[in-house]
Amino acid sequence: MTQADRRYDRLAVRLSGCQAVRLSLIISRLLAGETLGVRKLAAEFGVSTRTLRRDFRERLMYLDLEYRNGLCRLPEYHNPARHEQDVLMFARQTGVGVFFPGLDNRLVNTLLDSGEAAPCLVWHPPLRGTPTLPGHFYRLTRAIGDQLRVTVLADGQRYDGLSPYRLICLYGEWYLVSESLGHLLVLPMHEIHGVTVSTESFQRRDDICHLTTQSGFITALPHFRFIHEVLTTFGTSPTA
Repeated sequence: MTQADRRYDRLAVRLSGCQAVRLSLIISRLLAGETLGVRKLAAEFGVSTRTLRRDFRERLMYLDLEYRNGLCRLPEYHNPARHEQDVLMFARQTGVGVFFPGLDNRLVNTLLDSGEAAPCLVWHPPLRGTPTLPGHFYRLTRAIGDQLRVTVLADGQRYDGLSPYRLICLYGEWYLVSESLGHLLVLPMHEIHGVTVSTESFQRRDDICHLTTQSGFITALPHFRFIHEVLTTFGTSPTA
């Protein structure tokens, strides 16, 4: 294993934590050749400059970044193989990898080199409803990774102290799966118009984590509200 490979393996371990989304976006932009500034990134991601400086100092130290006048970039000699590893990590973390038989570095490299004449296409129907706001999506993704409770405004209602477990896309619609007071709650993302992340943490339950990966549960997401109303009418409600 080369020194670059060992550095990437150590970086991959760091990325598995709560900052994965923010760090993966920063890495992808660095690999694309961008020069980044801490203040601009802090405003873009809605975090403090102190948080961003800690990201670069502690979690991105293995990238051998060049710093000048408050800006940073990858040196010209950076290893392009890291780009392929980032793509593989993203594909596996989001479940997209299952669409590509034998997805590995060789296939990723072939797809990246194909230019505009893309040899593969994953077709999906148009998104339903109002597009999900990027800020809400990022804050919820961050809260799930950090295991922090959230307050959500959705369809005219306020939901306090939700424990967010997963964001799931089904038939072109994103759904937030969360838990509150022992009960599951599913909200379509296009109905959410406010997200506040609290400092209160929660402990994930293994049974809920497992449930949110089951095909039967996922395919029932569009009907969850109706199922909840029926069960409530008969004196019960879907619990975790």
